[in-house]
Amino acid sequence: MFGKIIDMNSTEAFINFSDGTTVDVSIGRLPKNSKTGDTINLNIGTITNILNNKMIDFF
Repeated sequence: MFGKIIDMNSTEAFINFSDGTTVDVSIGRLPKNSKTGDTINLNIGTITNILNNKMIDFF
């Protein structure tokens, strides 16, 4: 599935997909020389850290 890198640090990246899903993945899963703003093709079948773009009310 194609997604856009919306944020990165030295260990992980946040990928946003067109369906609104945001995924936190290790930078080791990204293509070499990937940077914020790049569109990448990522297989999300084995990713477990899927976040929703909705605000969560804990109170």
